[in-house]
Amino acid sequence: MPLLFLPGWGFDARLIELYQLFPGRCLILPDSFIDPAGFSVDLSIFLQSRGIAEIAVVGWSMGAQLGLDFCLAHTHQTGRLDLVAMRSSWPPQEIAKTRTAIAADLPGYMRDFYRKCFLGYKRPYQVFVRELQDDYLRKLDRGILAAGLDYLQNYVFPARVPDGVAVHIIHGRKDVVAPAGERPRLSGAASSEVLANAGHMVLLDRYGKLQNG
Repeated sequence: MPLLFLPGWGFDARLIELYQLFPGRCLILPDSFIDPAGFSVDLSIFLQSRGIAEIAVVGWSMGAQLGLDFCLAHTHQTGRLDLVAMRSSWPPQEIAKTRTAIAADLPGYMRDFYRKCFLGYKRPYQVFVRELQDDYLRKLDRGILAAGLDYLQNYVFPARVPDGVAVHIIHGRKDVVAPAGERPRLSGAASSEVLANAGHMVLLDRYGKLQNG
């Protein structure tokens, strides 16, 4: 199956090339920062237009919520779903603080957010700062960031996984952005793993050849 990668809030799919993730896989990647509004329907139409019957989905952070939503709405098009570093819900006060901080100083807030995402990943963080961070700060759209926060604030976690879809939950024990205690717990056929020394960028541990330091 082709693999669709859905990045988290404030990130795009360039992480794949930067860290050489999913080597040898046939990939489907969003071509920009994701606006959650209408995403699931647009993706389904895209797959149908390309004659792609079924995909595997790896959703990281907010991308995990988007992947789960797509799976629930279009189960017949989803063969496997990995939920990586997903927080089952976001406290309203935390979303409100983020909105206030962005309004006051978007670049400053995002630099601090990226730093937190990479805690425990010194070398990958240095690469991100050198190769992507400045370009991200130039291209980030306040409207898309706000739409992402709306989506996370209003997200309703489902009771169970869809029948017939292999769902795997992956989390880092040292994640400070999406604490491990708040990872999703789904009834049904979901499996899970928690990596003891991983943080929010557990994506790198699980799918790439991480060289940390």
